[in-house]
Amino acid sequence: MISASPAQARTDDPAPRSAYQAKSEGTLLKQFAGQEKVTFWVSLEEEADVASARAAKGKTAKARAVYETKTAFAKKSQAGVIGLAKDAGAAYTSFWIANTVRITGDKALAEKIAARSDVAAIEADDPVTIPDPLPGTSEPEVDAVEWNLDRINAPKVWNDLGVRGDGIVVANIDSGVQFDHPAVAAKYRGLKADGTYDHAYNWFDPTKVCTGTAPCDNNGHGTHTMGTMVGDDGGGNQVGVAPGARWIAAKGCGTSSCARETLLASGQWMVAPTDASGANPRPDLAPDVVNNSWGANVIDTWYKATVQSWRDAGIFPAFSNGNAGPGCNTSGSPGAYSNSYSSGAFDINNAIASFSSRGTGEAGTLKPNLSAPGVNIRSSWMGGGYNAISGTSMASPHTAATVALMWSASPAIRSDVAATETLLDQTAIDTDNTTCGGTAARNNVWGEGRLDAYAAVSATPRGPLGALGGKVGSGDAVVADALVTLDGPMKATVTTGTDGSYALPKVMVGDYRITVSKFGFHTAESTVTILENETAAKDFTLEQAPSATLSGAVRTEAGIEAGADVVVQGTPVKTVSAADGTYTVTLPVGTYNVAVTPVSRCATATSVSVDLTASASRDIELASRADTFGTTCRVGTGAFPTGDTELAMSSATSGTARFDLPFPVGLYGKTYRAATATTEGVLALGSASTSSSNASLPTTGTPNGALYPFWDNLQLTNGSDTSGVYWAVRGTAPHRSVVVEWRDVQIGSVTSRQISFAAVIGEDGTVSYHYKDIGDDLVENGSGATVGIESDTGTDALLFSHNQAAVTDGMTISFSTGRSAVLTGTVTDENDGGPVAGATVKVGRGGTAFATGTTGADGSYLVQFPADATEAGYDITVAADHYAGAGAERTLKAKDIAVADAVLRTGRVTASAADYALVVPADQDRTRTLTVGNTGTTTPYSVEEQGDAAWVTATPASGELAEGAEQQVRLTFDTTGVTPGTVLTGTLLVASESGRAPVVEIPLKIVVPAYQAALDTGTNGSVTDLLGDSWGPDREYAAGSYGYIGTTSRTGTTRTISGTSEQALYRTARSGALEYRFDNVPNGVYRVELGFAEVSGTKPGARVFDVLAEGKEYVSNLDIALEKGTYTALDKTITVEVTDGQLNVRLSAIHGKSLVNSVRVSQRPDLTG
Repeated sequence: MISASPAQARTDDPAPRSAYQAKSEGTLLKQFAGQEKVTFWVSLEEEADVASARAAKGKTAKARAVYETKTAFAKKSQAGVIGLAKDAGAAYTSFWIANTVRITGDKALAEKIAARSDVAAIEADDPVTIPDPLPGTSEPEVDAVEWNLDRINAPKVWNDLGVRGDGIVVANIDSGVQFDHPAVAAKYRGLKADGTYDHAYNWFDPTKVCTGTAPCDNNGHGTHTMGTMVGDDGGGNQVGVAPGARWIAAKGCGTSSCARETLLASGQWMVAPTDASGANPRPDLAPDVVNNSWGANVIDTWYKATVQSWRDAGIFPAFSNGNAGPGCNTSGSPGAYSNSYSSGAFDINNAIASFSSRGTGEAGTLKPNLSAPGVNIRSSWMGGGYNAISGTSMASPHTAATVALMWSASPAIRSDVAATETLLDQTAIDTDNTTCGGTAARNNVWGEGRLDAYAAVSATPRGPLGALGGKVGSGDAVVADALVTLDGPMKATVTTGTDGSYALPKVMVGDYRITVSKFGFHTAESTVTILENETAAKDFTLEQAPSATLSGAVRTEAGIEAGADVVVQGTPVKTVSAADGTYTVTLPVGTYNVAVTPVSRCATATSVSVDLTASASRDIELASRADTFGTTCRVGTGAFPTGDTELAMSSATSGTARFDLPFPVGLYGKTYRAATATTEGVLALGSASTSSSNASLPTTGTPNGALYPFWDNLQLTNGSDTSGVYWAVRGTAPHRSVVVEWRDVQIGSVTSRQISFAAVIGEDGTVSYHYKDIGDDLVENGSGATVGIESDTGTDALLFSHNQAAVTDGMTISFSTGRSAVLTGTVTDENDGGPVAGATVKVGRGGTAFATGTTGADGSYLVQFPADATEAGYDITVAADHYAGAGAERTLKAKDIAVADAVLRTGRVTASAADYALVVPADQDRTRTLTVGNTGTTTPYSVEEQGDAAWVTATPASGELAEGAEQQVRLTFDTTGVTPGTVLTGTLLVASESGRAPVVEIPLKIVVPAYQAALDTGTNGSVTDLLGDSWGPDREYAAGSYGYIGTTSRTGTTRTISGTSEQALYRTARSGALEYRFDNVPNGVYRVELGFAEVSGTKPGARVFDVLAEGKEYVSNLDIALEKGTYTALDKTITVEVTDGQLNVRLSAIHGKSLVNSVRVSQRPDLTG
């Protein structure tokens, strides 16, 4: 009997994550590990239903509905969380606009809050920044206005359309505004008719930085952005896009940083401004447009609910897209949100700014939405003056103020954010740049294109208006969510409702084309005329579109990419790549942009255009993410490297240890020979730091010139025999590496939270990180750590992750980087002095290679290699296939540039024949002699047919050629067993160590004719010519055979015939033949070869005749004596097609009798007639 024991639970399984761990941001967990009380944000699970606001008519009604609905919902839904805060005596602030609560409390309170089912997340109180403006210079004005205003055609809006923004209120959330600045003072809504000010409902300062109740600006940024929207001092400083608009403002940013608390407070104040005491909110005084020139360089959706509240309230949300370019996927939030409208930046030359962040945005959306002037923008500045600065912060106010112009011109679309966005998109000037994905018209560098204020305002509904409505169906069903597009005196779009109906209540009168489209249906079109105060009706029936399947694989340079988001832009279709990297989507036939966002942090998102006419396959390659220097990374797995020697850290909590490297290391163009390991998980080759407050990369603060395998609040574990930092040297030159291992180090004060990781620096300049004993814990996964690599100046870096759970047990991250000095020069061929492409140039010392380069097409090369500050000698070796190597020495130090040219010796083998084309009848052979010569250095050679064809042989087939030597090679072409009518082709290869032409290719063509007759006319015998071809005697024609026709005679001479080596063929001839006829020949193309020579003293004009073949004249008035003289060979060749089985070559005499010395006809399957 076999018995079974009860299954035993594993005791080494990790404990399940608590609600506190699952819902808390990694940074917050880290903060609680070291602090008793922390300020944190609690986000509730549910959001208020503001459908009533979306249905409300007019901005005031919309704003009031948002305010009333959201405040009531927040009061009810936040009660439980606030109750816990009150019970704990914790300070808290409620925010209704995003249904979130800011609390300062301890970990116990956070755990209780996280345990609630109505709590979605708990996040750290991280500040947001105003992007530092980039220095600028003043650009020339255009017709007395700033270049940026002229570029978006703002003066045309003022002058041609008479629109300046009157009746519209703009706002900014920024560093404040100098309210009495000459450019903006008269535009402030708080300025009363009597010249006094009322700041209630017009100014809000949650930062409490400004003294008193009046607006202030302690930075200048907010005054500048406001000036770009409305600025005009009435004199020579017309800097604003909408000078007729009025403004209000909220100081969401204390200085150059912006607290979440003040930004959220500012956001909800915009929906319902308050009096000076913060009470008595009035949604009817909400602004029309809010400009936001602030943000973070990551996508964090904490402000998204606020943006949506603005939209629901009829407030346009304008945002800068960020200054983190030129890399792709650098759009920052909130500008990167799908519900924000963000602006990139371009300069006076209509070139995209290098700093302008690129998309994609949240969930693969197009970002920026469009681009506006953002380089050298002159506007108002604190102190009453003006300043020219650059940034997308300067671009967004152009877009915000353009909206003010549009809404001023067209009350019909005021507060209709979606319609306004559509008009901005449609009127932007398409600008092609697909480096970050997209199309020429819509891409992630320019968005929809360059902002055109005049076109946007012109497209708004103005003047006499009518209306349009109708229904859209398909068969017996209604079609909801169909897009109805109107194009005519104005442009508009609307979506059908659940009943298939649509309505455009305000349309300019005139003739329009209507387009109706929906995913999965064929587009329908029609026309309509809109009359004033009348509603036109137009119904549509859509037909279902045929569909097809698009499939393929997503790959990065590291291999397949599983888990990548595959989004078909402009459609609801999306999927995720499978474990093998494959994806499949079904789409209606048509053209699509497919956007792919990788899971891998080392790959960049991309989009491809697909024209789908039938089911098709399309693999998508994702480029590696790279920094400015070109550093890339790759994620993998591998054995964990360990150190041997423990470093003597100066402290267990904030310690360092410096040691010498056994070989120089290049990092971002600089070379290092020593390194400093810190307890905090940093290996600094440059300036070191013991700070445990990790930051994003790049940062100019120390450390710099460093490797960051796991920068966090780490310490050596007290009482542990193994916890420490170790190092070792592995391998042998030139493949050595340095291993620095952090073994059993502790994160924060939690002794059970111990991890191991290592950084490996290769002698070739590569870097890799390795991770061990990483548990299923967000903190151990890096939720509070920085992982990456950075330059010595702190201005360039490849950031792998910052405060994100991105590392796992057994994982490796490999970086390719490094250079220090530069060696350049040209490699040439000794024989001809020309460049040598593809030569390898190595720089090293003592047999250890530091760097390798390759020459380009012009022979030039540039090698960047590790070097230190002390001058030293370096060995340079140059090698190229089929060349003798060369060497040199140079003395260099770091950042030096030296020139080292090289001349390489090589053979120069030539062949006497460019090609071989022979006609060889079946079962015969022919020979030719190929002369192979060498005018370069001594080299081996070989001669063979490329495909080892049996019908050609070479003797000798190989050998050695000294300088100046020649070799005669006998080539034999054998057609034994070859079917007549065949064409044999091949390539004879003459190979040698010749740099310019290591292989000389000689084309071969052997024609095996289906029919050939070669006649030596005027003789009774046979002749074999010098090429081995046989010629028989001619004869009188007999039916079914071949021969001449006519009364003829033979003639000949013993004299030498000049112009030929074939004396036997040209010394005899037949005179008086009318024709040579060949019966029963296969139809096809023939080559007719005729040999002529006057074998007597015939005078010019005495013998003249025409040559015809198959009834067509090919040679007219042939006079041998006139053309060549006597006793001189003359050859004529004719290509003719036979279609009747008989070949006729006619000699038609004009004066005297015809004369021919040889006739050969060959069927040529390689020719055309």
